[in-house]
Amino acid sequence: MRSSHYSGVPFEIQAHRANDAATLRRLLATRPSSVELDVGLGEDGLVVAHDHDLSDASRFTLDAALDISAGTHLVVEAKCAPPDTASPRAFARALGPYLREVTVCSFEERVLNEVRRRSSARTTFLFDRPMPIATVADTLGPHYDLVTSELIRVAHRVGLRVVPWTVNDVRHMAELISLGVDGFVTDEPALAREVAADRGQLAA
Repeated sequence: MRSSHYSGVPFEIQAHRANDAATLRRLLATRPSSVELDVGLGEDGLVVAHDHDLSDASRFTLDAALDISAGTHLVVEAKCAPPDTASPRAFARALGPYLREVTVCSFEERVLNEVRRRSSARTTFLFDRPMPIATVADTLGPHYDLVTSELIRVAHRVGLRVVPWTVNDVRHMAELISLGVDGFVTDEPALAREVAADRGQLAA
């Protein structure tokens, strides 16, 4: 199994959408805590792609991403939206060989339920509208403008991390750190590192 330094990260800077080898290498050079990529499920198995119809897929594979990112944890977003995609159970089955190496995130909580039935993999529930805090996931992944001090207080009280997406503005980064988030997903991981270090979340 490939090694990862992700476990025990105090503040997570998650680089967003490393869906091809060049982007993944560029993001890794910024020293993020983790790197996110998107996967769909086609007739031949998992495909790195953002669009549900897999129209933006390339020959880049999850195995290749794991090899390139050795030492940096991968967060895999399952692009599951039945009936337009395969079922949550099919996604979880396809992800099975990778569950000891990656975190799985999804807007479809049934995927996370199926993943947790199969393993103790880390999971993140993504959402873009107000939701009750009731999930099998370890981490909440709200859109950044849904984050409030109350959301963080309640999440932390029940042992959930809060890592919002996709945060690219210095002001928003600083505000979220002040609210007490556990990290954020960003297209600008180098900038996020600077802001987090300045706010005492990371060693400079």
